[in-house]
Amino acid sequence: MTKKLITDIINKLFGDNRKRVVVVLNRDGFLNREDVIMALQYAQINFAKGSSLDLRILWETEWKSEQEKRCVFLMVDEFEILEDIRREVEFFSFHIRSMFRFYHWDTIKNESLATLEWLYNQPQLVPLDEIRTQNIVSEYGFTVNRVDEAMLGVKQKWNELLEKPNFDKPSEWMPDVSRLLLDAIEMERWHEMEDLIENTNNAFQEFLKKKYVNIVSSTCRKDAPRIVTHVLPFINKQGNEKSALIVIDGMNYWQSILLGNSLEEHFHVRLKYECIYSWLPSITELSRQAIFRASRPANWYIQNPQSEERLWREYWESKKLPKFQQFYQHSGSLDVENSIIKLAYVSTDLDEKMHASENFYYLYDNTKRWVDDKPFLENIKYLLDSDFKLYITTDHGNIETVPYRKLEGSDKLGANDISLRHITIPEEAEKTLFEAQYAEHFMQIDENSRTYFAIKNETFTNKNAGITHGGTHWLEVLIPFITATK
Repeated sequence: MTKKLITDIINKLFGDNRKRVVVVLNRDGFLNREDVIMALQYAQINFAKGSSLDLRILWETEWKSEQEKRCVFLMVDEFEILEDIRREVEFFSFHIRSMFRFYHWDTIKNESLATLEWLYNQPQLVPLDEIRTQNIVSEYGFTVNRVDEAMLGVKQKWNELLEKPNFDKPSEWMPDVSRLLLDAIEMERWHEMEDLIENTNNAFQEFLKKKYVNIVSSTCRKDAPRIVTHVLPFINKQGNEKSALIVIDGMNYWQSILLGNSLEEHFHVRLKYECIYSWLPSITELSRQAIFRASRPANWYIQNPQSEERLWREYWESKKLPKFQQFYQHSGSLDVENSIIKLAYVSTDLDEKMHASENFYYLYDNTKRWVDDKPFLENIKYLLDSDFKLYITTDHGNIETVPYRKLEGSDKLGANDISLRHITIPEEAEKTLFEAQYAEHFMQIDENSRTYFAIKNETFTNKNAGITHGGTHWLEVLIPFITATK
């Protein structure tokens, strides 16, 4: 859920036609508040403050050449902007009071940003006096107390589930943990979960180093897949039932809970949630390929719908399934022959929304809209009405990231296999030099390999990448596998 107050402040500063750099005079001091500055930076706004000299230095060294980022410079004391800069920037005089016209300003001006956000979302039709304004602020206090109590329950339940997480059997706890993450997002308290998430991730990285190779080499169980390479063998074990594999590109586990809730509401389906491992690196070219290849992915593979369809048909032909009973489709509306009993459908809409999201609040908003998307739901209805059992999964999850630094030409040592969260060094490159330079920001699952992953939630870029994937974080690697039946 997007913070409306901060969003509207940004829109007021930049407007529709204003330039990407805004120099702001703010005599009431609101934009100089630490919580406001943090919120603007969280919204991908470059923020600085100071004198005319500070603006000159920042302009010449950074902002003049930066063509993509929006920037706000707050005047500490009013000054005249020099002509060469004035031509390139916008000047704006900002007063926060104008956005709270119907409240008694002296009563609310020192309230927290969270309180002001809540007040801003309670539209008033007539001006309120001091007492009535105080009553509304008190009402918010009761709301906060209820949220605090709810978050305490979330954290207690989290600690119960993840005191000793069994990463060998993530299906035992991942669905419930993901519902807790969803609760935190809906209460706008994601930041309170970050340390808990990181503690789980630290344990998960140690598990991957010891056990991921065993997961890769394991065989498919009868009750559920364990890793993406098991998906097709698991469906094959179901015999001649009408099976529809639905691959939602880039869906993390808490997003799958939202999807499941929508399917239950619209179609009253029975859902069984399992948790499986993505391939590493957790990128589409490898992990979705691993689904359709049903084995270790090839590095020379070219990712596209034609390649996926070829792999899908090759797998079922190897199981002696006639071509007229196989079907693959990438996006669009479904309409298949009655003879089809093994169907694959790939949707990339949610992945596009994921990469366009700056943080999990934006992603939540985008996902809520997507799970009720009419064309997608019509495809689900079509499959259920055609008596297909649905197997819904993804190729990788995603995480909210922070920038580390961009790997330029010589930094990459000639590597072509690289994402924002991993890099594979070519055989001819000297890996010891790379390790020495980036030791504190990279880790390996297999020390004998030449693949390195960004630690924690870092990315190999000097700009905020928002939500992305490709690494070994448990929110990237532990992904949903959902069975849906009428």
